[in-house]
Amino acid sequence: MAVTTVGNILTRAKKILQEVTSNGTRWANTELLDWLNEGYAAICNIKPNASSVTAEITCDPGTRQSIPEGGLRLLEVVRNITPAGGGLSVILTTRGAIDSTRRRWHAEQQVEEIEQYIFDEAAPRQFYVYPPAMATSKLEIIYSSVPDPHAQEMATDAAAEKIRLDDSFAPVLVDYILSRAYAKDAEHAANLNRATMHFQMFQAALGMKVQTDRMLGPLPVAAPSQQQVPQQ
Repeated sequence: MAVTTVGNILTRAKKILQEVTSNGTRWANTELLDWLNEGYAAICNIKPNASSVTAEITCDPGTRQSIPEGGLRLLEVVRNITPAGGGLSVILTTRGAIDSTRRRWHAEQQVEEIEQYIFDEAAPRQFYVYPPAMATSKLEIIYSSVPDPHAQEMATDAAAEKIRLDDSFAPVLVDYILSRAYAKDAEHAANLNRATMHFQMFQAALGMKVQTDRMLGPLPVAAPSQQQVPQQ
């Protein structure tokens, strides 16, 4: 959970912008807050797991499923949810792996427990399950969601509300705000250069964080082979 406040982010940005008034003169606090909220979406588009939600969903009957409204993209299907607790884990597979052995799998009998799921980058808010789900099937999933925006009442240097992402994203958010602030006066070459510089710093810091997370994150234990569905 973050400890960095909205007020802290605004103050850091204003210090670099040399805004000395409480509400801002050239760059109003409300503008800076809008860019903070915008920064959340920009970060999540590049690093979707920066803001992840774990939720239980009830499946639609059949093979095609969707993440909850407002979600950005599926990250993982974890397991089935059963009344007794626990539940069978769900394994990621490919459409080709199932299509090549069970051409009519979309029309197969619906079952309560799901065994496998398919994710396609072309439709990141949707996924397919095998076997086809019943209307009572429940799954635990993890998906990416852009954080809710801060209310305009938080546009003060003293705003105590916490930022919506981890504290490690605070410098990245400041750079995003500065890039947007200087872009406002981009008709001046110096400000255009600073806007470009801060946006490049935003992209570079976020790219390095993505690479670091990949290197230092937990690694899955290699399985002997991916589960295959019986040929039919």
